[in-house]
Amino acid sequence: MRIPKKRLAVLQEHIKAESTHDMNSLLDGMTSDCFNDVACVPKPFVGPKKVAERYRKHWAGFPDFKVRVKRFLAADEKCIVTENEWSGTHQGAYLGLRASGKRVRVRALVVWHFKGNKLWGETVFFDLGSIQKQIGAKVVVPAARRSRSD
Repeated sequence: MRIPKKRLAVLQEHIKAESTHDMNSLLDGMTSDCFNDVACVPKPFVGPKKVAERYRKHWAGFPDFKVRVKRFLAADEKCIVTENEWSGTHQGAYLGLRASGKRVRVRALVVWHFKGNKLWGETVFFDLGSIQKQIGAKVVVPAARRSRSD
């Protein structure tokens, strides 16, 4: 697997900007039609304003958020796939979960999409259930309704 040096540098700068909450640097490395598609969220965030909104919400939920690449899994001419781990203390609302004050560590798979040497977007996969478990969230599953034909 060969990753061009320029793309690797762009990816490293993006990860650094995520971990230091540097929105300007984060968006500077992305295309003007950038996106962020989080698998457990109904719609992708498209465009710099929506991508910024996504990060602001994440950082508000986890003010000490840090991310690191654990390993590179694949790369081709348009994308890089990494196994990441992010961590932070759940101090604010996040994906509908009220602040718990608990520290979490989350494993994630990220597909980094490129246009030329700029980052076009991210497709992010992680297990929301693992976050719920770590913060002690109670998950309520409604009882199945009985059919009216009985």
